[in-house]
Amino acid sequence: MVCVNVSHRPTPLASGLALALGGVSTAVLAPTLGQRLAIAATVVGAGLLVARGREFDAPMPTGRLSSALGAALVLGAILWGETQPDPIHSIQVVPGLVGIALLGLGVRPLGQRFARRLVSAGLAVFVVGIALIGIFEAAGPLRLLGATVAAIAAWDVAEHGISLGEQLRTDAETRAVELVHAGATSASGAVAVAVALLLFEHGASDLSLGALVLLLAAALTLLASLYR
Repeated sequence: MVCVNVSHRPTPLASGLALALGGVSTAVLAPTLGQRLAIAATVVGAGLLVARGREFDAPMPTGRLSSALGAALVLGAILWGETQPDPIHSIQVVPGLVGIALLGLGVRPLGQRFARRLVSAGLAVFVVGIALIGIFEAAGPLRLLGATVAAIAAWDVAEHGISLGEQLRTDAETRAVELVHAGATSASGAVAVAVALLLFEHGASDLSLGALVLLLAAALTLLASLYR
């Protein structure tokens, strides 16, 4: 009798898309070049951590050295964000960097026990960071909504990748399904942003904290319902 180990890790494409969307969510609210370089370093670092133990058609550095490099990039970027002289700059970038790191840990090829919890924790950190920016920086509704939708899309795509990995082998041909799901989530989020902006332009002249909470809650409810 031959025993075959079946991999049920989160699918690689969904994992990469989730990290990219998390980077987009953070970059929308962190406009300076230095901040965006830190975001890129975090995405790359998390990607190196996620890649460990996977099989790819093209050669990939997936050993301990690449994992150490990935961890160093993530930790270095977060430390850079925390040591900014302007607290607003830290608020703009640190929650997003932590959220990306949590997403990466959630879709890393480890045991599935904590995968969904880490991905959900990443979404929570993203939303808290967005709310803080809305309060202290008074960012406009387009940036806030865009960042929120990208964060929820990252969570949704990661959850979908975890579900596919649980149901099928990681090397199963699921790319078309993953791309369609990610596209549908992003399109629905774009519609939600358009509707919210339309209502904002015709019904409000300033973005209060109450309006911010309602907008975030509406976006969360819409995209979370898509996943459920």
